[in-house]
Amino acid sequence: MRLALTSLGLAGLFAALVPGCKRAEADRPARAMSSADYDLWRQPDAVVAALELRPGDAVVDLGAGRGYLTGRLARAVGPSGRVVATDIDAGALAAVKSIARTPDMAPIETRAVTADEPGLEAGAYDLILLAEVDHYLPDRVAYLGRLRSVLAAGGRLAVENRLHHRKGLVADAARAGYRVIDRPAPPGQFLVILEPIP
Repeated sequence: MRLALTSLGLAGLFAALVPGCKRAEADRPARAMSSADYDLWRQPDAVVAALELRPGDAVVDLGAGRGYLTGRLARAVGPSGRVVATDIDAGALAAVKSIARTPDMAPIETRAVTADEPGLEAGAYDLILLAEVDHYLPDRVAYLGRLRSVLAAGGRLAVENRLHHRKGLVADAARAGYRVIDRPAPPGQFLVILEPIP
């Protein structure tokens, strides 16, 4: 199996596992896509599944925007879980507040924050997701360092973004004291888990 994974690469593995996902879609510009095509390209359900969340987990959708992944995170952790969606744009967070709630979802709290302060309490979160947002951070190393203190014991960060941002993120994560673990991701994108190094 190791040989097969190496030859396929993570993007190839993801394309093989997710119906309808093709390598050719890797660099398609998002602004030219319909909503259905964007979902096919981003594969949000598969990305959230790759996070291996458990019922009852406390999760942050950091830089949530209008909540593209927020509702999916709330379903993944279930009604006993907790989801906090943060963004610098209070207007975008208004859309998060309008996400339709179902009984199988965790409550979703929204918080307007600044670009260099996460606005999260210490030791409280099992997973913090930064989806297509880490490259906007003014000082990524310092910001990732601040996030260490808000993780619960065994907590981790997950970063999902376009593939060309991976090298910079990995270097900055190492400088901030994280171990980087690759997870399967859609073609043209990456998904890594960052575990704090004691």
